[in-house]
Amino acid sequence: MFSIQIIDDGLELCRELRNWLEQAGYAVACTLPGRALVSALASAPPGLLVLGIRDVNGAGYEFYERLQNHRQLRHLPVIVVSENPDLEYELLDVYDFHCRPFERSRLLNAVARAAALEPARLTGHFANAQLEPFKDILLQRSGLYFSASNWRLLERGLQRRMQALQIHAPQKYFDYLNRPADNQDEFNKLVGLLTVGETSFFRYRSHHDALVNQVFPALIENNRAQRRLRLWSAGCSTGEEPYSLAMKLLENFPQLHDWDVEILATDINKRSLRQAREGVYRERSLRQAEPSYRERYFRKAGELYAIDSRVRRLVRFGYLNLHEPCYPDPRHGTAGLDLIVCRNVLIYFRAETIKQIVARFADGLNPGGYLFLGHAETLQYVSDRFTRHHQHGAFYYQLKAPVAAKPASVPSPPSVPTSVPPPRTVPASPPVSARSPAPAAPLVPPPLPAPPPADADALYRQAMAAFDLEGFTAADALFDEVLALRPEHSLALVGKGLICANHGDYQEARRWCARAIRYDDLCPEAYLLRGLILDMEGEAARALVEYQKVLWLKSDFVMAHYFSAKCFGQLGQREQQGRALRNALRCLERIAGDEVVSFSGGMSRPVLLDLCRREAALLHGANVDKNPRELTR
Repeated sequence: MFSIQIIDDGLELCRELRNWLEQAGYAVACTLPGRALVSALASAPPGLLVLGIRDVNGAGYEFYERLQNHRQLRHLPVIVVSENPDLEYELLDVYDFHCRPFERSRLLNAVARAAALEPARLTGHFANAQLEPFKDILLQRSGLYFSASNWRLLERGLQRRMQALQIHAPQKYFDYLNRPADNQDEFNKLVGLLTVGETSFFRYRSHHDALVNQVFPALIENNRAQRRLRLWSAGCSTGEEPYSLAMKLLENFPQLHDWDVEILATDINKRSLRQAREGVYRERSLRQAEPSYRERYFRKAGELYAIDSRVRRLVRFGYLNLHEPCYPDPRHGTAGLDLIVCRNVLIYFRAETIKQIVARFADGLNPGGYLFLGHAETLQYVSDRFTRHHQHGAFYYQLKAPVAAKPASVPSPPSVPTSVPPPRTVPASPPVSARSPAPAAPLVPPPLPAPPPADADALYRQAMAAFDLEGFTAADALFDEVLALRPEHSLALVGKGLICANHGDYQEARRWCARAIRYDDLCPEAYLLRGLILDMEGEAARALVEYQKVLWLKSDFVMAHYFSAKCFGQLGQREQQGRALRNALRCLERIAGDEVVSFSGGMSRPVLLDLCRREAALLHGANVDKNPRELTR
């Protein structure tokens, strides 16, 4: 007989369910949660656990965590019953979740399914062909893109949900995932395992300095008449980012106390949103918070820190999938915005999806509104609707003013015919004695010295500086000036190709690249451009060949090493990916200063150095905050 253990701290659940289950032919036992029970269950595990959980601080939740940490019991199917619906997206390893008041028929059906299944313990890796359908459905429904370099993350998420549901075969889970009427929001549960991001309060200090010193003062001045401010944290994860924005406003701008201020915070991960709404954090989340902020805006209870109500009142959380064209929309606060912060979110999407998201961001911003991205994210090759600013060691974007329509031309009056001059009346000459003395001949200034000949190389450097700052129109004009002086200037030809690639015109970019190689077949930048074009078209293996040509010609070309690492990651070649990252790090550490790294999309040396170290640490499963320099040895 199939055995069921009901565990509830008040035994109310047992009183509700026991008769139903025994009438259906199951053996039922009831008990209170406790440490001793874990050992008893391990020696004689039932077929199913039904566990009552009131909240994350109760005995039921603590018991669930002990089960998950127990090697023999973590694979036992568990049905959770709770009055808190948000817990469904926190408990992603349970067989099923039921919210009170629950439906008797649905719960009995879940028990019947569990009784009919054989215990499933998944081991080993998925074949690539088994992962492909999941990759496609995630891309189609959420925009999340899993390349070969992060298929392991996808595999782990699939295994956890399949284990929880006691499903053995990937195809059966795929079929279940495609039955939204029956699977209790399974797609969002899977996404919850795939998009959990590590974050903290006041992350990216340079961004916060720019906000306090430049952006917020400008927005306050612009909005002084309507006394209204609207911010959006898109991809807010567990809430540290929007709460940080609120604390910065409270701390630095007391004049906003009677303004209409709201910070919208959205995410695709419902589990993260639940944690964000609770506003309770551990010490690690506050590792970058100054002591004064801890004292004023948090309440400490044991090892936990709770957000003060003054901060919570400014932030409104909601579910939103950036892949869906549901924004901008004033009904849910994604239109008429002054600032959008979307850091380390676009990395989950493919290039075409990123362009669509950024276009919708631009449509949702007020004229002159601001957009902040992660340090490793850029609008290069994405959008030309923004101007990039550099302040306080950070770069951020501002929506360009709309181009005013040219006024209709006014036709000029008809000209007087010149074939016959009009008659003139000649005044009588005054007497000679009354005439003024003849004026002196005007002084003719000496001719100006001829301007020095334009320096093509200097113009090229100006063009690349503009390109790195995403001033593509200015860069394009400067490249044209260079080529007017020296049509064979291979680097300017590459620059023209970069402009075309930035606008998605890869065919024209190839033509410029071919011209550059025709003039100089040893130009490493030309082969880098060819690699970038192939890379953006999804041809990672062919792009690698071009990047290798670059490194044959110039072994210390930082971005060739870095782009190679990205391609190796897409191809699943982890060892080669790690080696390429280490080579990029060695090259960066030999460079002095904090200048922008060429062809990096405007990243400075310190930012790219930190990015490479973190990617290398993640690749090797290391702690990214501990001894990052060890990764280059």
